[in-house]
Amino acid sequence: MFTGRTPSRPRPRRPAVRPAAAAVAALAPSPRLGGAVLAGSVAGAALLLGAAGARADGLDAVEGTHTTALVEKGHHIALRLDRGHAELVVQRTVHNGGARREQAVFLLNLPQGAVATGLASLGLKSGQPFWFRGDLMEAEAAAARYHGLAGSTGVQPSSDSALLSWRSQSFLALQVFPCAPGQPKTVEYTLRMPTTYREGRHHLSLPRVGTKTLAATVIVSAARPGDRLFLDGKPISPGATFQLAQDETDLALAPRPSLALDGAFSSSPLGSGRELVALRINAPARLSEPPRNARVVVLLDASRSLRESEGAAALAAARAYLAHLDGSLVEVLTFDREVHPRHGRFVPAARALADLDKLVLHRRNGSRIDDALARADALLAATPTGLPRRILALTDLHTRSALTPERLGAALKSGALVHIGVPATGSPSLARDEGNPFAAPVRATGGLVWTARASDRPGDAGEMRRVYEEWVRPLRIEHLGVQLRGFDRSELGFGEQLPEGEGLKLLRLHSDHVAQAVLTGELWARPVRRVFTQDQAHGRLWSALVLGTELLDSLTEPEMTVLAFRGGAVSPVTSYVASAPGVRPVNVELGGGGMGYGSSNCGIIDRAGTTGSGNPFDHRAFLRRALEKAFGECPGGAERARVSVETTIDEVVDVPEIKLVGSEEAAVRECLGEAAWGLALPRGFRERFARYEIEVSR
Repeated sequence: MFTGRTPSRPRPRRPAVRPAAAAVAALAPSPRLGGAVLAGSVAGAALLLGAAGARADGLDAVEGTHTTALVEKGHHIALRLDRGHAELVVQRTVHNGGARREQAVFLLNLPQGAVATGLASLGLKSGQPFWFRGDLMEAEAAAARYHGLAGSTGVQPSSDSALLSWRSQSFLALQVFPCAPGQPKTVEYTLRMPTTYREGRHHLSLPRVGTKTLAATVIVSAARPGDRLFLDGKPISPGATFQLAQDETDLALAPRPSLALDGAFSSSPLGSGRELVALRINAPARLSEPPRNARVVVLLDASRSLRESEGAAALAAARAYLAHLDGSLVEVLTFDREVHPRHGRFVPAARALADLDKLVLHRRNGSRIDDALARADALLAATPTGLPRRILALTDLHTRSALTPERLGAALKSGALVHIGVPATGSPSLARDEGNPFAAPVRATGGLVWTARASDRPGDAGEMRRVYEEWVRPLRIEHLGVQLRGFDRSELGFGEQLPEGEGLKLLRLHSDHVAQAVLTGELWARPVRRVFTQDQAHGRLWSALVLGTELLDSLTEPEMTVLAFRGGAVSPVTSYVASAPGVRPVNVELGGGGMGYGSSNCGIIDRAGTTGSGNPFDHRAFLRRALEKAFGECPGGAERARVSVETTIDEVVDVPEIKLVGSEEAAVRECLGEAAWGLALPRGFRERFARYEIEVSR
């Protein structure tokens, strides 16, 4: 479970976990591989144990099952950074320098929180390079299909197969066959990772990625136009490349400027009565902007009740405030029992600032704050309509008993926004004084009464400017509340405020469906309310990403299955298998121990019997024929499409994604989607869960 503010830094990366002996046994090869005589399973197990040992430094291991002549030649990552998550499409190329076909085994050490959501193998189709996309299946069924494809003596040498399977939360195994002698072989897998939001940017922390001898090369892009990229704090352009060769690399994405809250919410059923509730809310880097060309009146209390040190603090606070209002016109009024203008007209902010540097407050009796406010209000009422109007009063509010909050409020008629600061000496800080008797009439203008600690020491000038920007524009949402049905406010742990550039995050298993998340609060005295409704894409994303969090241990096996298929992710119960179309799996013996929730033998094995897992029906070919026929009858536009189809036995249970190439037209998408939903699957579809990525063209 994660609840609360997005952490200021990512959690430490978990240590590498060596695969258990059962897992190594599961990966052990058979004595034969596609008809070629190879070393025995003991040698294969020793190879994998050695590769596992190489993971002690957190790196990957890449080996041939029976030869050292298979080496990795390329490791490239196309990383697309989005708000809340990143997608890494990883391509790895090996070269088989041996004399016979070989299986490549990749032991993949995942970055913190990463999950695998795709697999493809580059092979040949009609003599041309072609990516064979992987299907997500139950782990045992995927292993059986891969074993049949890669281990059958009847499979043609040009057929391609790959298996991506779970070994632990930070460790996957990728097997690829065949790697032809003297030829390169490329495989692709996709990872998704959550980002951490802080200081107005989405951060992705990556360790060194690759093997001891070859670090990954990354090309980075932003998922949304206008978002900016940063590498270790320095701006970079989309398409920039770099190597993940250092212990930690920080990538960051700054959303294009906006004053709106960003976020996403989902409540996804687990099929057990429980729901996975996921929420992120990010305050923009700037929640507001300073007023432009404003008309401003500053009121300075010159009464005897204000101590000399408090008067100095008031002058320092006024200077820090006006430093943010370049381009505005300002009048300064001092007051005791009378009101005294400093300039007699509005002057540029720079001139008013210079005058404050030499101003000496002569203390007198009387504290006519209401008269000063009325004079300021009248001055502003005479300014051109449409211009921002501001009043800042610096006073101890020690005044006569006849002055009531109602009478003070009656002096304000121009629509100006008013702040009252009660000055005190000390380290620069501002705090809302909600309980002040005069807070109500000031709140009615949109402003607040504040306790204002200030310093006139030169060394504090920078901090003064930073703190007192909050009188110029609101910097945080106060009185923060997040309403989620069935959740107590106290258990959410979000606190009372949300500063700009910071975020809130929740990931929770819940006993009931939650329809929406509602954020409430205030910017100064202005109410803020934002409703986050159900986002299906966010639900699919976190159905996958939850498998990389501590919530994994709280899920039952059936709940994992629902989440893994919804999110398209490798898990303890699911694996990806990619193969060339037309290849028929054969019956295989699933010997050995396996590991975890049905994550059984993921190596090349003998055809030594049957298990009932064999299925000669070509599911992908059926789906491709049916969808390609429907695609040809859809309205013109897109030339190619990729359709994601999820099945349970002979039922289509979801069509989570349709990607069009050539044109993005709703009519084509709707037509192809309806065709997918209308499929009548034959009895050859017998797997309890499966996901297919079908590419069609016309």
